[in-house]
Amino acid sequence: MTFLLNLAKFLLIGTSAFALVACQTTSKTAETVEESTDNFEYIQAESQAEQERLQQELERAKQEQERLQAEAENAQAEAENAQAEADKAREAQALAEEKALAEQKKADDEAAARAKAQSDAAKARADAAKAVDEGTAGVVNENVPLGMPTDSVYFDFDKSFIVPKFDDVINAHAEYLKANPDLNVEIQGNCDERGSREYNIGLGNRRALAVKAGLEILGIQGSRISITSFGSEKPIALGHDESSWQQNRRADFVY
Repeated sequence: MTFLLNLAKFLLIGTSAFALVACQTTSKTAETVEESTDNFEYIQAESQAEQERLQQELERAKQEQERLQAEAENAQAEAENAQAEADKAREAQALAEEKALAEQKKADDEAAARAKAQSDAAKARADAAKAVDEGTAGVVNENVPLGMPTDSVYFDFDKSFIVPKFDDVINAHAEYLKANPDLNVEIQGNCDERGSREYNIGLGNRRALAVKAGLEILGIQGSRISITSFGSEKPIALGHDESSWQQNRRADFVY
């Protein structure tokens, strides 16, 4: 009986000890699980924070790349604008140089024309003076047949076209030249005193050319017709009024 009572006490004590150990083990396991859960949540939070940090770094890198791309595009645009401005400046310079050359050529041509006009005028004056001295003024051919027309063609102020009322004069000279095929004629263009010497030489030349063209239309060969311009150097009226000027605006026929 005593043995059974002791065995029961032993079993009771063992059961209590096992229960105590089991309880302690369960408590430790719960603490371990709770600690593991806390560590997982901490690691998860750290990973989330790192991921967000990396995402922010990626956004900043993307923004920096976009900024650099924009700056590169702006630099390219500025370089293209600068190139366009340089091309435009070169074109403007080329045009300016071309214009300057054209103006220089025009000035040179005008200077040469003025020099030639002065030379022609001087020669015409010398020839006229020589003709007067030699007594041959107004004679182109040594033997001029009788019946030579003496009329001249007269012009309006600053004009070189032939007005219809002088068609008969040109016709008369044309008929005279046809009747005398061995004769030649010189058309001398003249102007009144108004206008510069150079301008009047040119105007007198145009008047002589107009008369020559009229003779050619009527069948006279151009090789038989020469022209000279005296400008205003050979007036037949010395007054300074319209009546005198009208007499000096003429083209003379010299045989």
